[in-house]
Amino acid sequence: MQLYDNKYTFIKDLGNGGFGKVFLAKEKVSNRYVAIKQLLYTNKSDQEDIIHEIEIISKFENPNIVTYYHHFYEEDILYLVMEFCSGGTLRDKISQNNVTPAEAIEWIQTLATSFRVIHKKGIVHHDIKPDNIVFTQNGTIKIADFGVANKDIGTRAYMSPEEFQWDIDCTKDPRIDIYALGVTMMELLTNQNPFSSLSREEIIEKHQSADFPIQELPNWQQEIILKAINKVPELRFQFMIELEEALKAKSVPIIFSKDNLKAAELIELSDKALRTNKWRNAWKYLDLANKKYHNNVAVLQALGKYNLRIQKIDAAKKFYEKALKLNPRLDVQKDLGWINLEAKKYPIAIGLLSDHLHRNPADYEAYNLLIRCFYETDRYETAMELSKMIMEANPSLPCFANNYFIAFVLNSNGKSYPPKSKFEQGNNPFIEYNLSVIMEEEISHNYKKSPTLKSKLLFMDFQFNTLKENTITILETNNENVTPTSLSKPIIKFGRTEYIQNNIEVSGGNAVSRRHCVIINSKDNVWLYDLESTGTFVNDERVKNKVPLIGYNEITINKVYFTITTDKNKLL
Repeated sequence: MQLYDNKYTFIKDLGNGGFGKVFLAKEKVSNRYVAIKQLLYTNKSDQEDIIHEIEIISKFENPNIVTYYHHFYEEDILYLVMEFCSGGTLRDKISQNNVTPAEAIEWIQTLATSFRVIHKKGIVHHDIKPDNIVFTQNGTIKIADFGVANKDIGTRAYMSPEEFQWDIDCTKDPRIDIYALGVTMMELLTNQNPFSSLSREEIIEKHQSADFPIQELPNWQQEIILKAINKVPELRFQFMIELEEALKAKSVPIIFSKDNLKAAELIELSDKALRTNKWRNAWKYLDLANKKYHNNVAVLQALGKYNLRIQKIDAAKKFYEKALKLNPRLDVQKDLGWINLEAKKYPIAIGLLSDHLHRNPADYEAYNLLIRCFYETDRYETAMELSKMIMEANPSLPCFANNYFIAFVLNSNGKSYPPKSKFEQGNNPFIEYNLSVIMEEEISHNYKKSPTLKSKLLFMDFQFNTLKENTITILETNNENVTPTSLSKPIIKFGRTEYIQNNIEVSGGNAVSRRHCVIINSKDNVWLYDLESTGTFVNDERVKNKVPLIGYNEITINKVYFTITTDKNKLL
């Protein structure tokens, strides 16, 4: 077989692949042996891209990259003429099982050095594997199949998990090469690739279990492999030089920094503020931390926690997702369960909260969130059972008595409530309020249609186990003849005028619900709950369920405006 106007003589086939085939040939003028790749790609644009990239790489004159000589066409088929490496492939050496650990580390280090240069030029290989690593006759290791690899989708056992997600563009991300080189290193040192013959789903599961055959390797080698093949790109080595330096140092560098300590100090100040419901102070510290220490995992987690506590659920979700992307091992199942609860994704919430409680069996707030899941999904007997268990284990938490009480009432379709001994725990404003709803002379609800009894009852959140006396001042601002009203009641009721069971009457006839909304009035922890009304607005935003009232607020009910504050002077 003669090629390229009789300039090459075919010797033998060397192999076949997704790109086409490669064979050994002899150049007649120089008598040198060359490897010629015959490509399957016949699209002119694809062929030009391959040639362009290979020509760029050939200019590097890197001793560890297979030399490209030139190319030619025959009947629109592209042929690449390359250096022939007679020492075989890395796959051959793995198969022979005679690679020493020292040789393996030296080869990976050499490859990392070469890829560092290549990546700096914006070129990503996409198909690093033992088959594409070759040796010259004198043992020099070289990288093959540039350009060709970029047109392929990669080899599954060496593909990073993010490459399986079609909505993520990894074509220019060098971290996929870092991953593939990490898998190659594992295979060199253990003679095993745990991803071979697995489906994409099975590869993801393998990463979830971290079941890799590396336990017999020295700890430093295990650490380097695990970091290189981390399923999260942000947790891998970010650049080849980091992998190269870790191999030289025989250690993954410690990434803790002074910035992390400073960020932790601000988070601690924020946590102290949150514990006393100083919302604005908490935000001040977190906003500063986020500006100074951008993309810090602990800061992102704290921002998620803050936004969740003030019912900004979408913002909380975004912060937690970003934190988990950087560190998927974060223990945030409780908060993710809480987020899914607020989003009404109850099965997901129940699963996350149950898993959290198996690991943290004394987290009473998580129990209360789980009870709320059962309550919201009308599983009243389960809510009662769990509430009763907690009441017996820790009778000092009044939220469980209230939530047992309302679950009992709804389980009986509003026809009865439990004996007082079952729910009485001193003066509980929530139970008093819920009793008043059930015993209304003029009812504000229906049993079968909207508004339902359930919509007017109050589930007691864990944060209200301690209610501190507080005075708020309320002024109806579009009525010049009304003087400010100061109230210290723990639960303040708003509703239609002449409906005598309310503390604040709102004009508007049927456009205002009989029992429209309530304010939970506790020092530094004031909240407004909408009771599935005709509409309640706080600072021009409609309340979907509940919202904290921080500082000075404007409340609108059917074009009736109220200003509310804990500082009476601010109304003047």
